[in-house]
Amino acid sequence: MTTTQRDSAGPRTTARKPQLTDRSGHSSDHSAEPALALLGGLGWPMVDTPEGTVHCTSPDGRVYVGWLPEDPGAWKRSIVWRIHRIDLHGNLTE
Repeated sequence: MTTTQRDSAGPRTTARKPQLTDRSGHSSDHSAEPALALLGGLGWPMVDTPEGTVHCTSPDGRVYVGWLPEDPGAWKRSIVWRIHRIDLHGNLTE
């Protein structure tokens, strides 16, 4: 679907609705690559360790995403991702 809109300067701009695609690869627990590639493509800085963990922070520093496969207990708990957000009051949330 395409819609035509006018911005504040007056010229016409075209906004496109994103098309749904097959995203089955994004939901797998077997590889972090699809999610990490997405975050990297959005400009999130990344640091990886020799153990295979990857730590990412949003460009504004308010969101942390960690891929932590080195902890065998994490796989048993089905928690290999860690996500934290800092709210408007500076509080850390998971």
